[in-house]
Formats: sequence, C-alpha cells, structure tokens
Amino acid sequence: MAGLVVVGVLAGSPSAAAQEVANGDSTWVGPWHAAMGLAVRLSSDSAAMADILAGAESALALGRPAQALELLSRHLLPDSMAEGAPLAIHAASQYALGAYVEAGRMFDRAASHAAGVRQGTLRARAAESYERAGLLGRASSLYQQAAIDFPDARGWLALREARVTRDPSRVRELLRLAPAAAHELAAEVRATLLAGAGDLGAAAEVLADVGHFAAAGRLALEAGDNGRARELVYRAIAVRDRDEAMTGVEIALAEFPPADQEGHLAVAQAISRYGQAAAAVRHAADAVTAGDSSIGTLLFYAEVTEASGNRWGALRIYEAAAKRGGEEAGEAEYRYARTYVRLRQRTRAFQALSAFLEKYPDHRRAPATTFLMGDLRQDQRKLREADSIFRALSERWPTDEFASSARSRLGARALVEGDLKRSTEIFRAEVEHRGSRARAAQFQIARLAKDAGDTVTALGEWATLARLDSIGYYGTMARQAAGLAAPVFAPPPATLPSPEVTRQLAVLDLLQAVDLRDEADALLDYLSDPDRWGVTELMDVAEGLIARGEARSAVALGWRIAGLHRLNDPRVLRIIFPWPNRQLLEREAREFDLDPFLLAALVRQESAFDADATSRAGARGLMQLMPATARGLARQLGVDWDNAFLGIADANVHLGAAHLAQMLRQYGGEIVPALAAYNAGGSRVRRWLRFPEARAGDWFLFIERIPFAETRGYVQTLLRNRELYSALYGEGIDP
Repeated sequence: MAGLVVVGVLAGSPSAAAQEVANGDSTWVGPWHAAMGLAVRLSSDSAAMADILAGAESALALGRPAQALELLSRHLLPDSMAEGAPLAIHAASQYALGAYVEAGRMFDRAASHAAGVRQGTLRARAAESYERAGLLGRASSLYQQAAIDFPDARGWLALREARVTRDPSRVRELLRLAPAAAHELAAEVRATLLAGAGDLGAAAEVLADVGHFAAAGRLALEAGDNGRARELVYRAIAVRDRDEAMTGVEIALAEFPPADQEGHLAVAQAISRYGQAAAAVRHAADAVTAGDSSIGTLLFYAEVTEASGNRWGALRIYEAAAKRGGEEAGEAEYRYARTYVRLRQRTRAFQALSAFLEKYPDHRRAPATTFLMGDLRQDQRKLREADSIFRALSERWPTDEFASSARSRLGARALVEGDLKRSTEIFRAEVEHRGSRARAAQFQIARLAKDAGDTVTALGEWATLARLDSIGYYGTMARQAAGLAAPVFAPPPATLPSPEVTRQLAVLDLLQAVDLRDEADALLDYLSDPDRWGVTELMDVAEGLIARGEARSAVALGWRIAGLHRLNDPRVLRIIFPWPNRQLLEREAREFDLDPFLLAALVRQESAFDADATSRAGARGLMQLMPATARGLARQLGVDWDNAFLGIADANVHLGAAHLAQMLRQYGGEIVPALAAYNAGGSRVRRWLRFPEARAGDWFLFIERIPFAETRGYVQTLLRNRELYSALYGEGIDP
C-alpha cells in the first residue's frame, strides 16, 4: 500500500505525540513521532502534499533516504516533482545515498524555484554535491553564485571555491577573502596550493604554523626531509587533540618507530591518554628496557599496567621503583600500598600503608594513606580503631581534603551511636575549617538542632546555608527544610542580539544547512571565543547556539561567561541550564506522568541536550540510553526499534522517559533511588536500600552514604537542577 514505506519499520504502539500528528493537531514533535503519526494519513493514494513532504523528511531524518525517495515517487507525479520543496528533499535523499551527481543536479534545479538566502543555500548544497562527485568546475561556478545570494558568507564560500579551483592566481585571490575565523582552513588550502606547485617543504611549514603537525609531517616525509618529518610527527603525538595525536602515532609507528626511551615513552603516553591501556603497556615496557629508566618512567609503566587490569603486575613494578630510592620513592611506595587496597588484600594493604606512614610521616600522600587505613579498619568492622585513625587525620591535617572525608565518617558514626552532641561538634569543626564537606556539615548541624527541639538554631543555620549556597544542592535542601521560598528569577529579557552576532549566526545557519561541517565548526569556535566579544555579546552568541541545537557548546560558553560576569544572573543561568527541547520533553512528561522539570534536569545532566552524545560505555543520545536498554524498553512499549534511532532526539527521549517512569514505579515513586538506579543500575541500588537511612526514609542521609562519588554527585545535581529548572522556566515564565 502506498505510503507505508516510510513507517514500515516503525509500526507499533504510537505515542501520544504520534497520535496528535495523526489527528493533524500537533506542532513539531520530531521525525520519529511524525513518521508514526503520519502512517495512517499516508496510507491513502490521495495523501496531501504537506503530509507527503513531512513523511519524506521524517524518513530522511531517521536515516532512511531510500524510503524517502520511494515515498516521493509513489505519491508525486513528475510534474509536481518540479516544485522546489520536493526537489530539495529528493536531492537530499540522493546525497545521503552517495549519488552526488544526481543530488547536485536536483539541488541546482530546486534553487531555480527559490530566491535570496534559500536560493543561496540550495546552490551551495549543489556545489558541495558536485565537489564530492569530482565535478570541480561546476562546483566552483555554483559557489560563486551562492556567494552572490548570501554576501555575508562570501568569505566562507570563497574559501570553499578555493578548494576546487585549479587556477593558482584565482586561489590566491580567493584566500584573501577568507574570514579570520577560517585561518586554519585557509592554511590547508594554501598548503594544497604549495604542494601542487611542488613546494612540499613550504606546504609542511604552513600546516605546522596552525598546529596540523601530523599532516605537516606527511608532507615533509614526502619531500624527503625525514628529520623534519620525524620532529613534526612526534610533536603531533604530544598534542591534546585525540585525532591529531593518534594520527601522529600511526605515522610514527609506520615511518619512524621509536628507537629510544624518549620515543617509546612519547608513544605510550599518547596512547594511554585515550584509553588504549594494553597497547600503552607494550610501549611503556619498551621505554623501560630502552635505557636506564627513572622512577617517573617506572611509575608510568606501573600506572598503565594497572589501567590494563594487571594490578599484580603493577604491584611488582611499583616495588621495583621504590627500591630506586630518591625523592619519588615515596610516591612509588604509596602506590604500592594503594594497589593492595584495590586488590582487596586488606591485611597486606594495612601493613604496607602503615610502613609507608612510618617511613614518610610528612609526605604529601600521608593524609590519603591515613584515610585509607581508617577505611580498611571500618570495612573490617574495627570501628573504634577506624574512629581513632580518622580523629588523628582530622587533628593533624585539619584542612586537607581527606580530613573532610574523615570528619564526615566520624560524624556519621556519632549519629548512628546516638551521640548528637559529639556529631554536632564534628560537623561544626568541618564548617570552621571550611572543608569540602562544610555545606553538608552545616545542613547536618541544622538537622541535629531541629531533632533536639532547637528550631530557632535549625532555621538560622538553614537560612544561612540557603544564602551562601543559593543555587547549590545543599542550599536547595536547606530552603526546602526551612520552608523558605524558592528563588525567583526574572523572566528572560526581550532583547535583540547585536547586529554583528546576528550576522555571524546567520552565516552559521547557512554553513550548517549546506553541511559544510569544517567551516561551521571553525565559525563555532570563533563565536565561542570570549576574547572576541563583550559579555552581552557572548550571551547573545550562547542564546543563538541554544536555538540552533548547539546547547552543549552554549553551556560551556555559559560557564565562561559566569566567570567574567556572575553566575546568579538569570540570563547566565538560562544559558548554563537551557531547555531547547522544551515542547518535546513536556509532551513526554505528560505521557509518562513525569515532572517535566525533573526530566529537563536529567537530560541536562546526561547529555547537555546533545542528541549525538555518546559515552565511553556506548550510551547514546539525549538521555544516554544503552542500546540493550533501548531495545528492551521498545519491546515493552510494543514499538519496533532500530538502534540508529538512539541518535534521534524524540525517539531517545520517548524511551528515556519511559525508563525513568519505570524506575519511579519500581521504587514506589521515590525520586532518590530512581535517579540513583538510572545512573548506577538497579542491582547496586537494591544493596544500598538496605542502609538504615533508606529504611527510615531519610533520603538526605541515604544520598550522603552512597559509596560511589559519581552517583552521589549525580543525584545531588539532579535534585538541585530540578529546582533550578522550575525557578527558571516555571509557571508564569515564558518558554
């Protein structure tokens, strides 16, 4: 049946948003919902043109260009295909399939039905398609025409034209038009021009000047300058950019294998930075055998050995390093003892830690060593000895980070034993020393005062904490405990961005629409540079990025703006805590009976609203779902699924919201264990729910006791963020 081609893989239980699409009463909900919702309306041979185009666009957005083409061909007559919109979708589908000549031809035809910026966009898309197809003359002509349609992007399109032009004098003329933001891209074109003229050495230096050391090394190698090539390649290995460093490693291993300790160490360090521990171990071992290794080299060798999972092997290396003596021997002995802790060899670990502390009582690792000793004794249920160790740590190094952790343990123990006075004294000491746990301690002091019937002291402590930590977790909890009003933020100001920011963002729109990714990334970096704008203009830029789906970049910029301005400015807060997918999230919250502010807080924390986000573990999309979890959820919801949909915002949020709702049901509607399970998994949370704090329903203390710092911080951040989203975007505040 005509029309089912788009949604053939999506048939299943339609969501509420998909039903709205089907009823024709929905605004934008995303391609996944749209495809499901349009299924019935597209099943008719007399489907409306708007539905046909929406269905084709949805299929294309879902990564199914062949289905988009089939839908267009089944429903539209050849004469209707001559219109601009169907042609553009047809062209984009051909492009996605790699049929670049046909895509270029159809983009060009679609441009003839458009005008102004739209015409320039389509011409630029045609040019880029022809460029990919190798039809460089046609691409050059169209880039020129597109620049006429969109003069603000002239420099960027001139740079693109320079890439495809074979006339050296014309290339030099075009490069003079390149904008300042494109200096690295212009250098690449200039290097290509020089290389084409046979001057490989000069081309290499042009690339080296902009930090493209690996590519420069390749050119120097081709020029026969092996010495310069090796130097450039090893400079590439040392940079912090992953692609540059790993390309440098690849060239080095193929052309300039490390022959000395320094070379092996450089390769090993580069590899280890990006998680390839096993490969790093091999090169670190070669570095050790290539010469008289320093303790630093041995420590690195042991570190990557441990990271590869071979802790017993690392133990032997740390022991060998410690025997070298010298200033770093203490560090080696500390790591030796710590490795026994990680191996859960408690007796040996305690002995090694004690030996270290006796030998190096004033070492910078002494506080950490003391804490580990107390921790071991606590694990062994030798609680009095643990308390004694923690007290000694707190008294000797009162301002150290580990002293804060020790006081936290002591305060919790005193609470368990019912010694409220002692607990208050411990928490008060943490506040006085301004330790890392001072705000948690101040909250506890207020709780203890309230439990003792001293409401005045409790309210005073909470009020002070709410003022000092106005948008932090403990300040949020203090406001709630004291019954204080939530913060009130003024509605977003009705301001227009500066003309220059507006112009640059419009250029970014074109570059992204045309899929000129390198140019768009270069402009994005330029726009996000605080040295180029005043604070107000930076806010304009950040808000423009949020509106364009670049929330992650905007959030990073927002934190930099806060450093230049102030964090509590409502405009800055709305940049750091944006809500670019508000309509989508609110729909899903209604469908699964969730708090929309909690859902927004979770997406902000998981992905910063980046639909393409992928974690090291393989979690993907706005709500960072693992593929297996997504498949299971889809099966439960009766929805056919493709893991490619994890990168589609509305599909990912639909399943993520269902997952969160499922977690909340599992834990009786309690938010804290549900959020902990979302981050750490249900099996761990089931163990933690045996804590007496959980059985008593004391979720504040339960959070404090979560043994994983990541999960503890995750839950605290989400609870804080939920309150911030409510204050920033709540009732009476325009979206």
